[in-house]
Amino acid sequence: MSTMSRLLLPICTLVLLTPPLCAQSEPKPSSTLITATEIEKAGPSVGNAFDAVETLRPRWLRAREVLMLPGENSEMRMSQIHVYMDDHDKGDLEFLKTIPAELIYTLRYMSTNEVGSQFGPATGPGIVVTLKH
Repeated sequence: MSTMSRLLLPICTLVLLTPPLCAQSEPKPSSTLITATEIEKAGPSVGNAFDAVETLRPRWLRAREVLMLPGENSEMRMSQIHVYMDDHDKGDLEFLKTIPAELIYTLRYMSTNEVGSQFGPATGPGIVVTLKH
């Protein structure tokens, strides 16, 4: 066996045994993240994104923050959760009901501050939907 063959064999073996660099592994679930695997394990009762949140992270639906609106006649009001997908505000929680569970890659809860820094001025927390490709 030539020196070149002896060098290439371990490299080829390493390349064949390791996943491709471009393969993306699913993130780990957390208190602020719901994954596709979690949704699948939840079973047939989870038909859409709203069901997934309601079943797996019900606290997200109750997450409200009191906002003090600036201005001369400043007022306090409860924040409203918004849904974001493809870097756009899709509206309130009702939008989650239009997303079939089998299309979801992740659902991520973000605080008002996090939403504001990623999407611009925010009036409350958000749920960011990422679909499978």
